[in-house]
Amino acid sequence: MTQLYDSWLRAHGIEGPQFALLAMLDQVGECTQTVMGHRFDLDKTTLSRNLKLLMQKRWIAVGTGSDARERRVRLTPAGRRRLAATRPAWQQAQDQLRSSMRGVDWTSMLAVLDSVTHAARRARRGNNRKGISRP
Repeated sequence: MTQLYDSWLRAHGIEGPQFALLAMLDQVGECTQTVMGHRFDLDKTTLSRNLKLLMQKRWIAVGTGSDARERRVRLTPAGRRRLAATRPAWQQAQDQLRSSMRGVDWTSMLAVLDSVTHAARRARRGNNRKGISRP
């Protein structure tokens, strides 16, 4: 799926994960890297690498928060323009994927993805309901 979205977004100089980060910042506003990492379940290294690329392109700005260790991320005007220019391509990728599936399959896929995401979060926290020990 990443390849499908990236094939539509690449012409705009952006990839799916970077688009998602810009869209999240547009939706929630300025926030910390920690909040972004939790929202996308990204490890610190992966998030930092993507944020570095977005900073190099001047689509985001990163500053310190209430203490020197906290880093706050915000969308820049250039980032907002890039996001606006890229949204139609993201929608085309979404439409292409959706049109290749039956409606019931699309709905089921979204439900399964949501379920898997929640299960992975519970498993990572050690809340395995079946009592199976983790390695």
